[in-house]
Parts: sequence; structure tokens; C-alpha cells
Amino acid sequence: MKLLKLTLNNFRAFYSEQVLDLSVEEGKPAVLVFGNNGAGKTTLLNAFAWALYGTFSEDVEQQHRVIHDKAWADTAFGEDATASVRLDFEHDGTRFSVVRHVTVIKEKAEQEPVEPELTVTEIGTDGEAQSILNGQDRIEKILPKGLRQFFFFNGERMEKMFSGDVKREGEGKNQEVQKAIKTLLDLEAIERALEDLPKVSRKLASEIDSKEDSRLKQLSDHMDHLATREKEEVAEMLRLSSEISAFQKEVQSIDRALLQNREAEPLQKKRDSLTRRIKAAHDRHMEYKSRKRELLSRHGFLALTSGIDTKVIELADDMRERRQLPAGIQRSFIEDILEAQLCMCGREVREGTQEYVELDKRKYNAGLEDVQESWMRVSGKMKNLEERRQEILEQLTLNASDIQKADAEISELEAERSDVDRQLEGVNIQDVQRLIERRKNYASKETDARVAHKEAENKVTSIKQEAEATGRQYRKAEVKSEKARKVQEQVELVEKVRAALKEILEIKTEEVRDQLDKKVKEVFSRIFIKSYVPELNDDFELELHTASGVAIRSTGENQILGLSFVGAVSEVARNISARKKNRGEATIETGSGGVYPVVMDAPFGSLDLTYQEEISKALPALTSQIITLLSQSQARGKVLENLQQAANRMYVLRSYTPNQSAGEETIVINNRQVPYVSHGDFEHTVLEKVTF
Repeated sequence: MKLLKLTLNNFRAFYSEQVLDLSVEEGKPAVLVFGNNGAGKTTLLNAFAWALYGTFSEDVEQQHRVIHDKAWADTAFGEDATASVRLDFEHDGTRFSVVRHVTVIKEKAEQEPVEPELTVTEIGTDGEAQSILNGQDRIEKILPKGLRQFFFFNGERMEKMFSGDVKREGEGKNQEVQKAIKTLLDLEAIERALEDLPKVSRKLASEIDSKEDSRLKQLSDHMDHLATREKEEVAEMLRLSSEISAFQKEVQSIDRALLQNREAEPLQKKRDSLTRRIKAAHDRHMEYKSRKRELLSRHGFLALTSGIDTKVIELADDMRERRQLPAGIQRSFIEDILEAQLCMCGREVREGTQEYVELDKRKYNAGLEDVQESWMRVSGKMKNLEERRQEILEQLTLNASDIQKADAEISELEAERSDVDRQLEGVNIQDVQRLIERRKNYASKETDARVAHKEAENKVTSIKQEAEATGRQYRKAEVKSEKARKVQEQVELVEKVRAALKEILEIKTEEVRDQLDKKVKEVFSRIFIKSYVPELNDDFELELHTASGVAIRSTGENQILGLSFVGAVSEVARNISARKKNRGEATIETGSGGVYPVVMDAPFGSLDLTYQEEISKALPALTSQIITLLSQSQARGKVLENLQQAANRMYVLRSYTPNQSAGEETIVINNRQVPYVSHGDFEHTVLEKVTF
């Protein structure tokens, strides 16, 4: 996908028609858009996703207000008000024009939620245009919705992609990542087949009635019963997940409302800060516990062998004194003297002499070489055991101290937060008290829903195990008729296909995980100055490792991890597309893979200048087209210089305001003052191309 042009018409902050030319060229993959806070950078970012998928990101407030305020205010009651976003792009040599628009008959002063309409037009190489009936399906074949977060994102929220702050009950913290990867690989088709094959088995099994084979019929009925129960429990889990998500949003909404209350705001901010610190302390506590489990699993045997090693050495020494264990002199050494009849001191030891007889006696008390070597090896390890035991004890003691400190910190912070809660309750403002009570209510409901979800999850696991066992009984049961035997064979064949598909799914999943892991490491090492190493584990969770284990990641490190992952996904998508083209399998209808643009708002988030400079150098290498939205504070000095070197064109989101007390501003680009904030008749933003 190569973006060509974005056209906005009365879309939120943008009044009338505004056009953003997105074409880039080889070696100049970037389009830079500068805008101050509130100018519409987030709106512009969301315009891409809204055109393609019809939705905004969750951080967009007042999502129902799609039409620009003045355009809406100028519309008379009973008249139509409209807004639209048009996105032109190319994919695999075909040009597309996607238009998402709303048309509303104004009946109230305030805008209300409205469902946008979509028009997708395909322009062939001959210039002929044709409408695509199922446009949304075509768009998602080109760029699946699950990948949206990796190609249209806000750098300030990127760290949440891996922090686990946004998730549903029962889903791993990187569930979205896993889903996106499966979409990218076209593995969803295999997963759907794996879900459908048991239905095929049950349908085949239902062909046998009780007259033909009562035992098979009984097992078949039981499999149907278990499938129904599983379906009901899964539906219940989905319902509870939605409930939990809704309760979380209510709590977050109440927290925002409390922040807006002037008297409660400082307390609410303090409460939020304490909550974040408690979460960080919990994370450390879990890491320390994990470290403890690792130490005990690897070295726990040392505790059980305490004293045994010393006792073994003492026993061995005692046996040596009693000549029950080989002495330090080797038997071969004495045999050599007897054979040569000459001592190492030069004295003769002739056969028949007293010296010869004594040496011959001692030969049988001397040690065999292999016994001696074995004992030396064992005794050496025995002596090291105590040293290793002390080392592990010191590590466990330090680990226990860390756990205690984390526990103490959690208790202290929770007590402090409870105190803040009491202060919030004590605020003599009815609205605040009502909000606090509502938050308690929703938090309690969320907890109840989480418990219920876990119970349903356990039931599903149990039902699946019982269904597997019943299926095995069905396939191995003795049959009473030829028809039953054939059906049994067919069911067995379906099960073999399912097993093969599961194996294929595992292999392909591991293959892409390995590709992504290598690419993430490569991109991360280019940006990050420390020796930390990222790793995409088997569950597609991104970890950051240090020499001492898994790192506790900062917000900035999460941002760099996220950016590295975006670069890796982009690279893997490009490789998949190339492989499909080589095999002649790539079509727009089959979808998956391809070259994708990256559109990012605030790519540097809260990173310090060092990392901003590194990222500004690394961004152009991420993919073949990058649209970057920046504020003036995010693009200065070396950072701006790096970005400009990769830029094909630049724009400014010029803010107009009727507030005459607000000062007009300019932004310096290429040593030129460019208007940034200007006085105007009403609040709106204009896209202006920067020319030199």
C-alpha cells in the first residue's frame, strides 16, 4: 500500500476542504506535518483510520462530533450537514479511492452519533473506474484491521502496546499482537479450519442412529452435548469480557471527571500516581518471585544435600586411612619400580630382597588409575558444593530481602492511597462524592465479572478435555455394522487432518515469530544505547533482557520496543508479500502481506534528546513511506535535521483562533519563519504546504 493523497472536508478541526499530498520518492520516504497542541495532529492521524475502518482510536474524545463545529453551526435546522475523508492509495499496481462520509439532517443543536457511509472505487491501469460493492472487505484484504495499530499509531501511547494496561479478561497482555500476527500470516484460515473440523466430525457421527450402533450413538450425543455446553460457556466469557471492558471504561471516565474537578484534581492526580507506583511495585514483586522460583528449580537440590558432601569426604578420608580406599600412589608406579628393579632414588631393588617384598606388598594397596581419577573428580565437585551452596544462599537471601522490600512498599503505597481515598470521600462536593461512589460500584462489578470469567474459563477447559476423551472413545469403539465402521474411519480421518493442521499452524507461527524476533533485535540495537536485548517469546510477548535477567522496562524503553516492533512487522509483511509474488499467490483478493506505510503522531513520546536523535535517524529505514506528525518542541536541532534529510515534502497545520489575546506564532523550518498560529474569525486548522 502506497498512500497518495488525503482529502478532508469539514472533518472535525479541519474546515472546508484540506488536501495532504502524500507522494514520496526513493530515498525520501518521509512526509513531515508540524502542528502545535490542539491543531489537529491526532485528528489527522485518525482521519486515515476513519477513512479505512470508520472508527477513531479510543483516546479521541467526543467521537460523535465528526462535522466541523462552524460547518455544523452554519447549517440551518432541517438542512443537510456533511463531512468526509477521502484517501487515495495504490496497492499492487491498482489505484483505489476510499471515501468515508457522513450526511446528517440537522434537527438538534448538538451533533449525535451517526454511522458513516463508505464508497470504494478501483481505478485500473487503463484508467477505468469501477465501484467495489463490498468495499470494507476489499480494504481489509489489503490492510487487515488487526494491523491498524502497527501502521497508524500515537508514539505517546505506543508503550501501552506492550504494557498490558489495555486488555480484556482472559486475553494475554499481547493478545492484540498475536491476533495481528496471525492476520499477517493468513493463519486465521487455518484456525477457522481447526474450529470447523470438530463440527464436521460431529456431523459425520450423527449419521449413525441408536438402531445401528447404540454405543456410537451415545458417544455422538455426548459430544454434541459437550459442544453445546462449550459454545454457551465461550459466549458467557465473551459477554463477561465485554462487561469488564465496559466497567473499566466507566472507571476511567469517572477518573477523568474527577480530574476535572478543581478541588479533587490534586488528590486524584496523587491517587493516579500512587496507583502507577503500586503497579510497578507489584511488577517488581512478581519478577523477584520468578527469580526465586528459577533459583530453587535450578539449585534447590543443594539445600537437600547440605552436610552429605562433608560426610562423604570424611568417610572417604577414613577409608583411605584404613587402606579401604586407594592411596595417592598409583599401582602402575610401583609395578614400574619392581620391573626395573631400580628405585627412583637410584638404589637397586632386586627380587628376593626385603625392599622388593615390601614394595610388592604395597602394590595391592595402591590405587588403580581409573578409581583414583574418578575419586579425584567426585571429591573436587564435593568440595565445590559448599561454595555453591553459600552463593545460592546469598542470592536467595538477597532475593527474599527484595521481596520483603517490594511487599513493604506495596503496603505503604496502598495505605497512602487509602488515605487519599478517604480524603476524596471527605471532599464536601456532592458531585465528587457521587463520582467516587460510582467508581467503587463499577470497580466492584469489574471484580465480580473477572471472577465469573475465570470460572467460565475453567469450565471451558474441563469441557474440552472431556470432549477430547469422548472423541477418542468414539474412534476406538468396536462397531457393529459396515456403515458404522466407515463413519468411524471418516471421523478418524478428520481428526488426522486436524492434527496435521495444528502442526502446520505451530510451525508457521514459530517461523514468523523467529523472523520478527531477529528483526526486533536488529532495529532495537540501532536505536537503544544500552546492551539490553529484546526477545519475542513463544507467546509473542516482548521482553527486554539484561545481564541479570528480565529488565523492568521504563516508559521510554517500552516506546523504543514498540517502534522496533513496528519496524519488524513492516519488514516481515514486505517479505511475505515478496514470497507470495514469487510463488504467484499474491492477489488483492487473497490479501496478506505487502509494503505498508507508517503514519505516526508524536513518534518520540516522552523520550529524551539522545533517543530522539537515534529514532530520527532510524525512522526512514522502517519502511518505504512514513508520515510523521510533530509539534515544534519535538522537532528541533539534530532531530529536525535528520528528519528533513529524509523528507520529500513538509506541511504545517496552521491554527486559526479568534482569541486576540493569544499571541500569533511561527515555526522555524529550514531557517525560515513559517506561520503556525494566526488570528482568524473562528477556530479551525488549515493544511499548508511548506515550500522553499
